[in-house]
Amino acid sequence: MKKLFYFILTACVLMNISCEKDFLDVQAPSSVDDNFVFGTPEEATKVLAGMYDIWHDLDKNLYYDVVSVGSDSEHHPEPYSAQARHIPMGLFPVPYDINDGNALNTWNEGYEIINRANIMMRALESNPEYQKAVTSGTANAWTQLYGEALCHRATNYKLLIMYFGDVPYFDYPITSTAQTDTLGFTVRDKVYDGEIAALKKAAPLMYRLGGNLTAERFSGNYADYLTGRLAFDAAGYQLRRTDFDYGNITFDQWGQENSTWKAKYVRNTNWQSYMQTAKEYFLKVVNNPGSAYLIETDTRGAKFDNPFQLNFQKLLDLEVSPESLFEAGYTRTQNSDWPYSWGRPSGGAGSNDHPNKCYGQGRINPYYIFGDFDPADKRRDVTACFTGNTGKAGEILMSFARGNREKGGLASNKFDESRMNDPYIPRQRQSGVNWQQVRLGEVMLDLAYAAAATGDEATAKTYFKKVRARAFSAANQATKVTAYVDGMSGQTLLNGIEQELKLETGGEGKRRWDTILFGTFPKHIQEMRNNMRAMIAGLETNGYYTFPNGVQISSFVFTKNLKIKDVDPGLDLLTYQTPAGLTESDSKYPVLVPGWRGTNNGWADYLATLSPALQKNHIAIKGMFRYIDPASAEGLALLADGYVKAPWGSNLVANKVEYTDDFFLGYPDGSFAAGVPPRYIMPLSYSTLSTSNGNLTQGYGHASE
Repeated sequence: MKKLFYFILTACVLMNISCEKDFLDVQAPSSVDDNFVFGTPEEATKVLAGMYDIWHDLDKNLYYDVVSVGSDSEHHPEPYSAQARHIPMGLFPVPYDINDGNALNTWNEGYEIINRANIMMRALESNPEYQKAVTSGTANAWTQLYGEALCHRATNYKLLIMYFGDVPYFDYPITSTAQTDTLGFTVRDKVYDGEIAALKKAAPLMYRLGGNLTAERFSGNYADYLTGRLAFDAAGYQLRRTDFDYGNITFDQWGQENSTWKAKYVRNTNWQSYMQTAKEYFLKVVNNPGSAYLIETDTRGAKFDNPFQLNFQKLLDLEVSPESLFEAGYTRTQNSDWPYSWGRPSGGAGSNDHPNKCYGQGRINPYYIFGDFDPADKRRDVTACFTGNTGKAGEILMSFARGNREKGGLASNKFDESRMNDPYIPRQRQSGVNWQQVRLGEVMLDLAYAAAATGDEATAKTYFKKVRARAFSAANQATKVTAYVDGMSGQTLLNGIEQELKLETGGEGKRRWDTILFGTFPKHIQEMRNNMRAMIAGLETNGYYTFPNGVQISSFVFTKNLKIKDVDPGLDLLTYQTPAGLTESDSKYPVLVPGWRGTNNGWADYLATLSPALQKNHIAIKGMFRYIDPASAEGLALLADGYVKAPWGSNLVANKVEYTDDFFLGYPDGSFAAGVPPRYIMPLSYSTLSTSNGNLTQGYGHASE
């Protein structure tokens, strides 16, 4: 996004040689003089820069394949048979290539960062200025750098556990293969404990957000969050091997052991102690946030009243959001996947189009959007896009036919290159939009969950309400926020917070891992499949389906292409949001509902070069949330007015197997009732196994070669 300090510095100096035949594939220093490298904070920053640079590539790998598309609210756009990545996303219904490149890269790059962090931390520990600061308990540039390196290490261990389960753990530099000759798996609880303890010491000596320290670097705020989140993860349900010795650690178990692939779905019986730590450190974040704050007011002027959307607009405006604790920072001309893979799709070319191609990897479950959201919730239309970009500065109705770009179903509307002040058109995947990885909205809901889980319902409700409040207008606060939250207690409260996280973070790739930790992943898979079947059956039988919240989805919607200025000369979809109380009788309703769509104003000159038909670049939509019978007086009037019946839910019917049975194909009907554990752990590669001297073995029923 911005021209970050670490992108203009020299490449990381710790890239001299690789440990040959090292299953960790870490990179070690050879003749590097650590005293020179870390002689000044500026020189040490160069090493840190290399870690951030690797991180930009690392966490996209399996996030792309599995995390962002494998929940009850998010899915992949293409048919199940189209790509091998659907196998791990769908919980391994068939054997999987253990040498998958994205999994191997995640493993290798994760350990590369971990070892670089250890090398840097070891060098800093002998620095007199660092030692003085630690002794006095005063933060300085050296303790900040040490903390950033530790955050890199802890973040990568967290990630590796999420994907691979128990992993090798070391908190010291590895400079030769001899150090890994006997290194095997470490019980993940010990990894969590080790990193939590280290972060507790380092976080108070890091700078808080503010001044020259933005959320594009790890801060004391992020370190506190990471401490809490590691504890939160440690408290949760995870898949564990039954052919592995966990020592004296005991577990609470969900369902049955799977004797075929030797695993069980459990949580540490000491989970409440971890949750207490999570609560303590999440409170540190919200009580001492530095310059970060939850966006609760829309500051864009009278036409706007959606603080939730403003957070994402900041990113599209190439600004660090004040709600962010950490954003992976990107510059223009640097390859990234925002919005290309997780934004509003575009049918444009790879370069010099309006906007360029946007594939739309992460898609949004239609039942989630139509059925889970209260119709008054301001987050709904921000979360899902109902129209995509043509690539010729126009709108196109999304399609539930399987495919990509405008096909594949609803996509995320949180990242839309059309909404950028200055869209970057020279080349796709180079928009400069940052990846917001942690923001205060989700931290507050994690805090609410941890507080509720440890019996502190007052704190839980305080932060539950705080996040939910910005999603509703002032007129709805009493009923849809205060009474809604206050009516919950015990397990109902925990369920309510889990649902709020789903509503808050849709399309951001948070849901899959959250539900795994909550122990609700199996239940939600079956519920999602049942809900989708009911919706599709209604569409097939009646031409529409009515959700419990009163919203309807129809087989067809009515659409008409038009010029937005013909509706209202003052109307501008980029600087005008759907006003509260807008009724269907208003002439602006068809172009403002669903909201947060349109095309960029800066492309007016380009539009003028197109044919008159293409200059009608916006779509008026009627019947998106309410069934309109085509044979009724209303339907006939719309057809007479130039509207056409556009396929909508009918494409769900035509692809019903893809949207039901093929979702989580490796967890078929009956699995939840039978207590079958969900197999989400990725396999280790052959190269990792074969170079580990037998210290690492394949688990969870995956092949070894």
